[in-house]
Amino acid sequence: MNEQTASVGPEFSGLSDVVSLTSAPQQIADHILSGIAVGALPEGTLLPGERALAADLQVSRSSVRAALLRLERLGVVERRRGRGGGTFVSSAEPTALAPMADRIGEFHAERRNLLDARAIFQNSLAATAALRRTEEELTELRELAQRYSERAEAGVARTADAQFHFAIARAGHNPELARMAIDIDTRINAGFRHDPFSHKLFDHAVADHAAIVEAIADQDANAAGQLCEEHFRSTTMPPAS
Repeated sequence: MNEQTASVGPEFSGLSDVVSLTSAPQQIADHILSGIAVGALPEGTLLPGERALAADLQVSRSSVRAALLRLERLGVVERRRGRGGGTFVSSAEPTALAPMADRIGEFHAERRNLLDARAIFQNSLAATAALRRTEEELTELRELAQRYSERAEAGVARTADAQFHFAIARAGHNPELARMAIDIDTRINAGFRHDPFSHKLFDHAVADHAAIVEAIADQDANAAGQLCEEHFRSTTMPPAS
């Protein structure tokens, strides 16, 4: 969602402003709408502030402000002033989201491709970690898997899960692989994490993490990779329709 800032000739003067106001805000709005639609942002959720969203999405605050205004006009967010104020999800009902079904559908299709790419890439990361990890990194992975198992609430569980998988990426001892892992995760989760959460999925993930760690400990690259890919497919990707 990076906004282009390159200079243009006089015949295109002002075009970057038009593109910014018609594309970046809509992308931001779609991202938030999708989060609401998949349940990552239930009614009453306080959205990150404009400054934080702009930084996470790498856009200007004016684009964030325009996106939030669009959502407010659609009736899915409410902006409150004063102490304890901010922008809150005001309606997560399917009927409220129905007019945006086409845009949400397009966003979900794009996101499914990103999730597929991430699952494939995580296979390679775990396989590489199995071959290159140190004993210290293996100890860290065990600790992070244990920490995740103690975080049975959506927000902290998602953060602990990300920390576990980033540690796997670092264990590959290639900074470019770690950077690519962060890049794709940012594209999927910029601003807030979309991954679905339930106690059933949480228990499944706890078992997956333990199995992945043991495969890495055994230096079984094939098993580590396959387990990690299946973990991402089963816990973050909805069944194909």
